[in-house]
Amino acid sequence: MDLNSATWMVRSLDQRVSSLLITDDNDVLAGGWDGRLMSWDAEGELRWSVQTDDRISSIAFNGQTVAVASGLHVVALQWATGETLWSKALEGSADEVRWWQGELVAISSVYDIEHNDFIESAVWRFTEHGEEVLVERMDERPWAMVSVEDRLFVGLGRPKCGLLDITSSPFVHHQPATISPITCGSGRGNVGLFGRTDGQVVDHQGNVCSTEEGTIEHLTCMLTGYVATNDQGLAVGRTPSGEACWSSKGMPIAVQMEAMAHGNASTLWLARQEAVNCRLEVWATDQGGLLAAGTFSNILCMAGHAERAAVGCEDGTVLVWDRALLRRRLDAPQENPSAPADERTSALQAKLRALRK
Repeated sequence: MDLNSATWMVRSLDQRVSSLLITDDNDVLAGGWDGRLMSWDAEGELRWSVQTDDRISSIAFNGQTVAVASGLHVVALQWATGETLWSKALEGSADEVRWWQGELVAISSVYDIEHNDFIESAVWRFTEHGEEVLVERMDERPWAMVSVEDRLFVGLGRPKCGLLDITSSPFVHHQPATISPITCGSGRGNVGLFGRTDGQVVDHQGNVCSTEEGTIEHLTCMLTGYVATNDQGLAVGRTPSGEACWSSKGMPIAVQMEAMAHGNASTLWLARQEAVNCRLEVWATDQGGLLAAGTFSNILCMAGHAERAAVGCEDGTVLVWDRALLRRRLDAPQENPSAPADERTSALQAKLRALRK
């Protein structure tokens, strides 16, 4: 099925979309490369639009306050109006933000052009009112932040590598048996997984779950098992015990995520980079079957949960799919492409799509 025919909502940020978030109430937040942040409610109505200092690389929401990583700053905004509550400058770029146990955790990094590498990073904690609680500086860059029950980990690059437990201060470093930089991570409940440059997927205790071909670029914990993707565009679905159950090979993958309940599992959304655009694929992870696909402008970010999925594109488009609508489209008989089109039906479909824009 063509995903273009099943979109529930299409909106525009008028700049490249760099970050997305869908709340538990199906509200959508989108941040752009030029600092714009827009909020739409569950019905698709614009709630507010604000301008921040710089590219928004991460969005976090705790039910009352929106926090974003915007260029060199962490900015907190009022959920209802988008009004700025406070803003704090970090050392280097603000990479990621997350609400954790009542505080805002932020990661920053300093990139040196001459060395072509990150030379310093830091983990920050702020109260909900913007008061600095602590800052821990390090030579390594944290490439992934993953929560496992009541603990919070970051996966490190060189020189130290391994995992850093940042739940309390001082932080505790955990060194896996094999030294290899962490590239990505994903968590669900009591499971935390990290991908490494040597192709291994390890859990938060350092146990090797599987070994893939090449560097792990994307890792997603699913409702059952996980999906690891390498730098050559090979996605491998595995059971919780690490056994391979399906795979898909194609163009390199720009971004992936889990979204929408499907049967006894969930669906995996893969954005494969093509010559100019992206091919978006939706996979049934319990069977490995391709459910739907579509071609869109380059996809730069994704967000999703059990009921909805959203992607943000280079041309500024934000597309949202609803599980109930997608399910109906998947269950409907597919049209015969060779049959003549009904002009009245085509006109009605065009009007419905326009109403959602």
